[in-house]
Amino acid sequence: MGIIHKVGIGERGLGIGRRLFHSPFTIPYSPFAIAFFLFSFAFSLSACASTRPVVKIGLLAPFEGVYRQEGYDALAAMRAAIAEQNPAGVDVLPLALDSSRDVARSAQKVLADPSVVAVVGPYWAVEGLSAGQLFGDDRWRHPYAPSGDANWAADAVDAATAFAEGERHTLVLAGIPPGWPQTGVEIVTADDVQTGQAILWLGDAAVGADFAQAVWERLPDTPIGLYAAGADTFRQRVEKGLTGPLFVVGWIDDDYPAWATSHFPNTPAAYTVYRLTADVLRSLAGETVTTRWQPALFTVDNDGRLSLASGR
Repeated sequence: MGIIHKVGIGERGLGIGRRLFHSPFTIPYSPFAIAFFLFSFAFSLSACASTRPVVKIGLLAPFEGVYRQEGYDALAAMRAAIAEQNPAGVDVLPLALDSSRDVARSAQKVLADPSVVAVVGPYWAVEGLSAGQLFGDDRWRHPYAPSGDANWAADAVDAATAFAEGERHTLVLAGIPPGWPQTGVEIVTADDVQTGQAILWLGDAAVGADFAQAVWERLPDTPIGLYAAGADTFRQRVEKGLTGPLFVVGWIDDDYPAWATSHFPNTPAAYTVYRLTADVLRSLAGETVTTRWQPALFTVDNDGRLSLASGR
């Protein structure tokens, strides 16, 4: 039987000699004892490893380029929903793919993973509408149209129309992405905008900033709205050129006001990702999901803070 001596630090390194200090305590061991210890340790590690099934929820959002913060806000919202739902008997992981370069290829990658039970995305209406056939799978949940209702676009425009009328303006549309459903509302260019009109911009927010500056050079008090996301990028591009009111049309339900007080980021775009993720997990748990999505108007102040407009 061998003896293991606990050895202290040699004093040579301290410049005072080479003597070693030995503990008065010794530990007896044998090859059999060591083998048993190693086996027991390995077995305990394997027992601690999770054997629960793993499912993934995909997220298709911009993680590069000018909108990367939007993507990371969406991912934070998805992670919060997963943590708070904490579904029993299964491990849930987010699978985030960047959609800023090739949304179709990213979509194919996420769908190729058999453990993906649902995908939240694409983030922008222009992406989803441009490749609608690809996103027809029942696993997709679209933040720009979370209700899944065929009239989602008309409902969003109606909400913006009511807001504009409350401001004594007539709503017009601009930046229409290919595939946007017909709503019967006038579509304008920057040169067409007239006094007394409010604009709902439906395209890329960065391009919308250039459009807004062209309008505000002639009509500085014109209200301009964005659809679903992109307000921060819009404001950064406009900088001090923002002269008219800015509003955002987003999708929420009755739980949004309470949620917004305890979560950050708490934009309507982040909320749609959070709620869609939570609804997927509730469905997996066998619950009946009855989220009542409604388009809502948010005003944006000079510091970029969003406030839910009155009437909600």
